[in-house]
Amino acid sequence: MSRLVLVDTATGTRIRHRIRSIKQALKQQEWYEEVLGRRVRIEKVFDR
Repeated sequence: MSRLVLVDTATGTRIRHRIRSIKQALKQQEWYEEVLGRRVRIEKVFDR
């Protein structure tokens, strides 16, 4: 099983957990980049 998370590229910390779809992830990425003024990347994390 996998999930999407947003990660701040400057610090490497996770910003948001458990995004269900790539569409929602892209919207959240755009919003956080506008608010934070920094780049945010989307990562896929696999559960064990």
